[in-house]
Amino acid sequence: MELSGYIGLKEKDIVSVVGAGGKTSLMLQLAQDIKKNNGKVLLTTTTKIYVPQKEAYDFICIGQNEFSKYLKINKKGIYVYGSEVNTENKIIGLAEEELDNLVGYFDYTLIEADGAKKKPIKAWDDHEPVVYKGTTKTIGIIDIQTLEMRICENNVHRSEKFCKITSSQEGESITLKHLLDIIIHPQGLFKNAKGERILFVNKTDDIYYLNKAAQLKNKINKYYPKLLNKILIGSIKNKLYYV
Repeated sequence: MELSGYIGLKEKDIVSVVGAGGKTSLMLQLAQDIKKNNGKVLLTTTTKIYVPQKEAYDFICIGQNEFSKYLKINKKGIYVYGSEVNTENKIIGLAEEELDNLVGYFDYTLIEADGAKKKPIKAWDDHEPVVYKGTTKTIGIIDIQTLEMRICENNVHRSEKFCKITSSQEGESITLKHLLDIIIHPQGLFKNAKGERILFVNKTDDIYYLNKAAQLKNKINKYYPKLLNKILIGSIKNKLYYV
């Protein structure tokens, strides 16, 4: 089954992706699934994302002056929209009003709603994540390979806030309990979430990490059974998914 099937993607879904350790990869894979099934998908951000490789999309529309022109294109495929591209080759995202005017033209909308400064795990400032009000599914990404990494700003975006959420200290190693805390805390991964809450535990690239991800999933199901609508574990890179 494709990733979109495991997610339970339905026509007119608006998906916001948050967290760290695979957000863009997950969005691009979902977009390819939609295209394969003859859908029209809007791929965008409410923060910033790097301009995707050309093979990852069919149309790219940068700048509000271009929006109306591309909306007239009545072809299925992947449409990347942004307000501008900055000097880092990042697409600057869309405001809520702009999204309001766009989502109706597409079968699906995929939004990267969080930033992590290329770090594999993060905590959140007051203004983060930027989840669009019309979101029907919020997908939170956790990188299981952050286990045993040292808690410091080199590894953890907003490490000071991470320590507060997880009751940890700088210099400690990340444990399963820390990952659990970052998922379940009101100021954690699903802060500002709207619609269905779906956890994706990513990078289970070998049996060790697969077992650790399964342990994390079992703890959530046992102690917080009503917190999430769905938990997936797997490897986006290797296209392996487990419910």
